[in-house]
Amino acid sequence: MTICTIAKGGNDMDNILDRVIQNYHFFTRSENKVADYILKAKQEIQSMTISELAANCGVAEATVTRFCRSLGCKGFHDFKMAVALAVLSPEGGSASERYGMCGEVHAEDSIEEKCRKLCYIGTEALQQTCTLIEPEQIRAAVDCLFQARCVYCFGQGNSSITAMEAWGRFSSVTHKFHWISDVHMQAYTASLLGPQDVVLYFSFSGATRELSEIGELLRQNGARMILITRFPNSPGASYASPILICGANEGPLQQGSLSAKIAQLYLIDVLFNEYCSRDLERTIENRAKTSNSLRSKLL
Repeated sequence: MTICTIAKGGNDMDNILDRVIQNYHFFTRSENKVADYILKAKQEIQSMTISELAANCGVAEATVTRFCRSLGCKGFHDFKMAVALAVLSPEGGSASERYGMCGEVHAEDSIEEKCRKLCYIGTEALQQTCTLIEPEQIRAAVDCLFQARCVYCFGQGNSSITAMEAWGRFSSVTHKFHWISDVHMQAYTASLLGPQDVVLYFSFSGATRELSEIGELLRQNGARMILITRFPNSPGASYASPILICGANEGPLQQGSLSAKIAQLYLIDVLFNEYCSRDLERTIENRAKTSNSLRSKLL
């Protein structure tokens, strides 16, 4: 018997829990409620009826059925079997850790357990991001940054903080990087950019309304977008080239987690070092100038 053979953008070898994560931003709001519950209670749902799951999620049974079928399953029973296989299989064991033990720090955990879990999450995010790096994408991104007239670092919420980090990092060697945090000012700026300008956009989900609105403005004006995201098939990705993938392996609603920031900061560092290597002599000269500018501020 074949279980859940086809998913959006997936294949028959996908772990069903991985599919839920990968396709999260294609779901409706009601389906997102089902996805959130499943990722938190993957053990419990194996003994639930479709009525119980629907009630716990606050959705109709038809929504649960539609959710299961969107992942390539024939129905809820088929989906439950796929979840059971994912949890019990060798790969599923690690998936269980990813979505459970390694994804959450519990109040009852000891300090030692909290430290160990958080260390694992951060280390895993770095390792996954390193594995996902495609050198040609990094090369293409740095080409865009190096050749651009101006580079604007954008993001919303916690991603705006990461965008500020990128601006601060690159500002130590060049004056053409800028950071804008206000969404209205981002739209103003994007509407005036041209083919020589680039937006370096940070969005873990790749599915915010602001990202799509900025992407449309940039497309109309011929400006470029480099997107750093976890989901390469997200709606915002259609506006960007190249796309850099951060490998923080977490649930979609763990907003602002340190693991996501660690992965994004790592990519910033990769881009920065490659950027500097393009003109090492000028980089050294500019780093000396910016360092000297702060000497008077030291006690």
